[in-house]
Amino acid sequence: MDELVTTEQAERVIAMLTWALPLAGLVLGAIVGAARGRLGRGVALGLLCGLSGPAVWALWRMYNGVIGGYGLDSVRGLLVNLALFVLIGLVIGAGVGLVARRMRKESA
Repeated sequence: MDELVTTEQAERVIAMLTWALPLAGLVLGAIVGAARGRLGRGVALGLLCGLSGPAVWALWRMYNGVIGGYGLDSVRGLLVNLALFVLIGLVIGAGVGLVARRMRKESA
């Protein structure tokens, strides 16, 4: 039985997202920013959202590094990945919260 998705296919999709999401974020941010009369802010927020593409690539590399080191069926590898992803999620969440609070203060 063959795999449904090969590692090479996943690598190709993630590589496309790494480039496509920042470009899409810039374009959509510019469109929304221009419509709201805040082009600079729209472009900046669009790019910030678009950076999720390179972030997915970095997380994929980290995941593969841990799995490559500990093995796919390792509990230790699972726990290391869990800790890494929780920590990264907390940092990103705190950053988004700070930006959202600043934006609310500026618009008020």
